[in-house]
Amino acid sequence: MKLRLTLLLLHLFLYSTNSFCQLDSIDPSMEHTYWNFLRAKILPPNAYAARFETDIKVQLVGDFTHLDSLSINNNIKEIRQLIKTVNIELTDSLGNIILTLANSNDNSKTLIHKTYDSQSNKSIVLQEYRFTLYSSMSQKNRNKNLRYYLFRALTKVQQNPNGDTVLYSSIFQEKEPENSDIIEVDKFIIQKLYSPDFYDQFKSNFHGSKYDYIYYRYENNIKLILKALGLLIGFIVLLLLLKYKLTSIKNNNWSSYIKQGLLIINFIFIFNLISQNISGYYWLALVLNLKLLVSVELLLIILLSCLYYIENLVSNEGISIRLIVQIITTTLFTYVLFISLQYVLTQSSTNIFKTPWSWSIQLKQIIAIISTVCIRLIFNFVNFKNIQELRIRDLELTQIKGLKTKAELQALHSRINPHFLYNSLNSIAALAHINPAKTEHMALALSDFFRYAINHKDQDMIEVEKEVDIARTYLQIEKARFEDDLEFTIEIDNSIQTTLIPRFLIQPLIENAVKHGVSVIQEKGIIQLEISKQEENLLVRVFDNGPDFPNMPISGYGLQSLYEKLELLYGESAKISWENQPDKNICIRLPFTPKSV
Repeated sequence: MKLRLTLLLLHLFLYSTNSFCQLDSIDPSMEHTYWNFLRAKILPPNAYAARFETDIKVQLVGDFTHLDSLSINNNIKEIRQLIKTVNIELTDSLGNIILTLANSNDNSKTLIHKTYDSQSNKSIVLQEYRFTLYSSMSQKNRNKNLRYYLFRALTKVQQNPNGDTVLYSSIFQEKEPENSDIIEVDKFIIQKLYSPDFYDQFKSNFHGSKYDYIYYRYENNIKLILKALGLLIGFIVLLLLLKYKLTSIKNNNWSSYIKQGLLIINFIFIFNLISQNISGYYWLALVLNLKLLVSVELLLIILLSCLYYIENLVSNEGISIRLIVQIITTTLFTYVLFISLQYVLTQSSTNIFKTPWSWSIQLKQIIAIISTVCIRLIFNFVNFKNIQELRIRDLELTQIKGLKTKAELQALHSRINPHFLYNSLNSIAALAHINPAKTEHMALALSDFFRYAINHKDQDMIEVEKEVDIARTYLQIEKARFEDDLEFTIEIDNSIQTTLIPRFLIQPLIENAVKHGVSVIQEKGIIQLEISKQEENLLVRVFDNGPDFPNMPISGYGLQSLYEKLELLYGESAKISWENQPDKNICIRLPFTPKSV
């Protein structure tokens, strides 16, 4: 009976000492202090307040006594009067607040506790406290420890470097249970934290401008958006630089590569510095630190030079190989840039930039590396594709131009002087009655001439020996017309018999020698054809003993088609010249073209 009475009195004592029933009205002068304390301990910048979003189940594990369980249960009942969004109860298993107790017989043993929590979607999923209490500890002190850990398990105390509010004895202030007590601010925090409109109340009681509140709550998000915007703007600027020819994907020399790299990276640096320190404008200190600026620029020049020479080694490879190399080089470049900048900043005389140096990089820097690589690859891939398409179009235009050239050459080849045909046919008709054998020979020669023109119509270039054969055939036809009034000789080096020359190159020269030379003189006409090699050129000369050339024999001598043909095939590499002294001749100088070409 005495034992039961003792337990009942103890139970009433525990209830009275632990009681923190529904929070009474708060002194308005203290509410501002409590909100500041909550802001400092529970809701630091850029974070959500850690709380349970599902029902709370408290599980006791370890060396708990019956009185310990009563203390926990009484505290749970009283907590229910403060929280409105979830329910809290004691359970035997599957708890999400787990209090694990170990008793120790060593009174001098240091009390230890560890917290394990798991958060998903900014809410607490599990809180576990493991702590040790020595056996001889009074029940009052045991109750303070149990209450401390249970109360602390309802949220997660944050470390806000900007929080300067200190309220001693608060469970959320003290680090040792014996120094804490449940005071009014603790009730205030739990009641506000577990109210349905907690964030609205926090916003209403935030002392500062609307801008200050937004920046306090969403600073990291703002910086992330600004950085993403910086990358986007940088990419757009790069496209504009390309459009207005200030930069190019094809950097054929070191100076343009370095200039463009410095332009792009410095632009990204400036925007990144502004976005990181937009509230304090600490980035302006960089302008004051000339030594730091010079160091950074020299570092960039060195790294960009290495990047240029490495990528230049595979500049003639395919797109796939170049993109793979750029993945590796851009990744290494950005990594070395980050760790080198970190070292440079540690040497800065500006204290705000001093940071410990190491080879490791942060998660945001890894994301920056991946983003830089992806943007550069996308940009270069698109440009490589554009360049490839332009090359294909250039090839198509070249092919079209080639077809056009071929058509023009065919048209030039088909320009056989109709007077030659008329004169040849008239000569054949005149000889038919007086010299049948000569008539047959002339007709066969004319047939060979036109057979050559037809059979080789698809060839722009032909061997020298074949071109000489048709020139000889042409001279034989003219010899049949003029009989003893025409004499011709042909001299050609044996080493150039298979050299290629334009088809119907020699015949127009001989035709002009006949028409404007031997046909207008009284004495015997003499025509001489010489083809020789001189260094890397081929010389084709036609001599005749007719009247001298005028100053400009092209129009009168029918050489326009020959000029057009040589320009189409050789451009400015072929030359036509003529002279009257010491021997009248016209000469064509061509680049030497072996048959293999």
